[in-house]
Amino acid sequence: MAGAVESADFQLPPLREDLQILRGGPSYSGAPVWLVHDPLRNRFFRVTYEMFQILSLWNVSGTAHGLKASVERRFGRIPDDAEIRNAAQMLEASAFQATTTSGSWRRIRDRSKPRHGRLARLLHGYLFFKVPLVRPDGFIRVTWPYVAPLFSRGFLLFSCLVGLLGLYLVSRQWEDFIGTFPFVFSFKGAAVSLLSIALVKSLHEMGHAYTAHRYGCRVPTMGVAFMVMMPLLYTDVTDAWKLKDRRRRLAIDAAGIATELCVGAFALFLWAFLPDGPARSAVFVLAATSWLLSLLVNLNPFMRFDGYYLLSDAIGIENLQTRGFRHMRWRLREFLFRLGHPPPEPFPRKLDVTLTLYAIGTAIYRFFLFLGIALLVYHFTFKVLGVILFLIEIGLLIVRPVFNELGKWWELRGEILASARSYITLLVLAGLVALAAIPLSTHVRAPAMAYPEDFTRLYPPEEGRIDDIHVQNGQRVAEGEVLFTITSESLANERHLAALEADLAQSRIARIGANPEDRQRREVLAWERGRAIARRDGFDERQQALVMRAPQDAVVSDLDPTLSVGQWVGRDHKLALLSSGDSTIIRGYLAARDRGRVSKEAVAQFIPDDLALPKVEATLTTVSANSVRGLDIPELAASFGGGIADQGVTEAGRPIPTSGQYAVSALVRDVRYSQRVTRGVLLIAGEPESFLERAWRQVLKVLVREAGL
Repeated sequence: MAGAVESADFQLPPLREDLQILRGGPSYSGAPVWLVHDPLRNRFFRVTYEMFQILSLWNVSGTAHGLKASVERRFGRIPDDAEIRNAAQMLEASAFQATTTSGSWRRIRDRSKPRHGRLARLLHGYLFFKVPLVRPDGFIRVTWPYVAPLFSRGFLLFSCLVGLLGLYLVSRQWEDFIGTFPFVFSFKGAAVSLLSIALVKSLHEMGHAYTAHRYGCRVPTMGVAFMVMMPLLYTDVTDAWKLKDRRRRLAIDAAGIATELCVGAFALFLWAFLPDGPARSAVFVLAATSWLLSLLVNLNPFMRFDGYYLLSDAIGIENLQTRGFRHMRWRLREFLFRLGHPPPEPFPRKLDVTLTLYAIGTAIYRFFLFLGIALLVYHFTFKVLGVILFLIEIGLLIVRPVFNELGKWWELRGEILASARSYITLLVLAGLVALAAIPLSTHVRAPAMAYPEDFTRLYPPEEGRIDDIHVQNGQRVAEGEVLFTITSESLANERHLAALEADLAQSRIARIGANPEDRQRREVLAWERGRAIARRDGFDERQQALVMRAPQDAVVSDLDPTLSVGQWVGRDHKLALLSSGDSTIIRGYLAARDRGRVSKEAVAQFIPDDLALPKVEATLTTVSANSVRGLDIPELAASFGGGIADQGVTEAGRPIPTSGQYAVSALVRDVRYSQRVTRGVLLIAGEPESFLERAWRQVLKVLVREAGL
């Protein structure tokens, strides 16, 4: 009975007469491709060769049996009843059938109605929507004869030469060119930049439009699209689908970027000749920033900008993202469950790998893009609405696609449970969850410095030249022992001048007579002589200090390895370190997220950055009750090569950490440990913590902070 039903004849509903069946360019495999153009909606539908055979004979056949006979006579094959019924359903779903004119219009109107409710449209409306502004086709036809020379190969070559000449001219004024950049951030510069970018983006879209017209395509609309309220110009070049030559489609895709590069080349050339002013600033924006921004944005294949269509046409796969995601989902199911399902589309191996990698890259990019959009929505609204919109966007853009795929797995649960690969996947997943749940982390890392418990840093008392170095690293010295001998020529010269002044004052005193005026003059000269002698004695003391001696019994460490006899040193040049104690203390900083995991007297281990030094056991002695505002040990800041990220400095010049830091100190147990100032990491034994626990604590921290609790 089933066979009788399938072979029964039925009337074929007629197709709309305005539909056009066009032959498109070859597919990635070289097979012919046919397109159905719906002029009412200006949309193209790609169909297979078998569907083309059925559609081309649909209206002249009348019935299903007549269609079978027509296809057999014309193409030498007989379509089965299921194929014809599927075709009828596709035509009905696509509103290609023409029962009556009003009925056809009504179906098209119904199909064009949004499938989502008003709330969903409202939630997504502020994320992306289009506003058609003009119908440029007539303007393009009228102006094409005037702009056609700009689309010639000769003009492209001329633009390249102008750009190279502009680069040469700018290279000779490079400092002036770079010096124009800060102007962009002023109010006037921002206004000039916005106008310049608006101009070049308009030219970008006109480049697409004129190139499409050049190859016989219609440009029905141009307008502005808003992505998270950011305006983006767009041009409808859907007609490019009907072009058979892939190179022409690529030319339309690349026309906007090529236009901006040409504008940038001429702007670069003009900048070298224009005087300072708004005009020069405008061409600077066109020459230095707009085209670079265009390349970064438009060549991105993960968004539906020029780069996406360039990649799609280059590899010959239309609807690249849709087909790529469909293929990736099949790959994922086969990798996890090995169901043995055939691929949605059989691709050559190289193209299969390319498509899969592209889909994975797009998925990762979309995840971070949608997360960024959700955060942007959150921060640009008041807190309550921001939280609601953030959760909705995360749910709709990230969580919903995951649940859709999980729903597909639920539909295939019978096949999944019957596959041995599924149980291997389950075991691996359980192992990963167990690893994330087991508290494997038992130590807390704290960037730290090791110091001798009692130490003195040696700096030259004066600027001068090193005449002798009397010590070496590790040498024990007694109190008063000479360490360095330094000579300061400027100090010697000043001492000599002071001595001359004292001698001169003494000789003048000796020549004074006995009258009252001479006695008064004697007192002044005596005062000048005393002052000169005091200065001379002061210089003598400073010269004696240049013979640097040990202030107490100590051990020399951290002797500057670059130090040599004859070298000039300043007052801020650290020569060495003197340590007089037997113990070593370690000071560092603990991240706020780990503060609750450690306690006083915890066991710790210091690992020096210097691989030549051994690690050493220590005991935690103090942990500050409050986080620090600035780092007392600058060497631990990232800007000085340390491991703590910092930004700016306090009024006292201390680096400011980007996250909360608590000061900690520890005492080294081994008295034989090297008496050197050493940077490293202090590993502190703390409460065990799993990855899941750490992640959950971080989530709670963010929620509490944003809630203002």
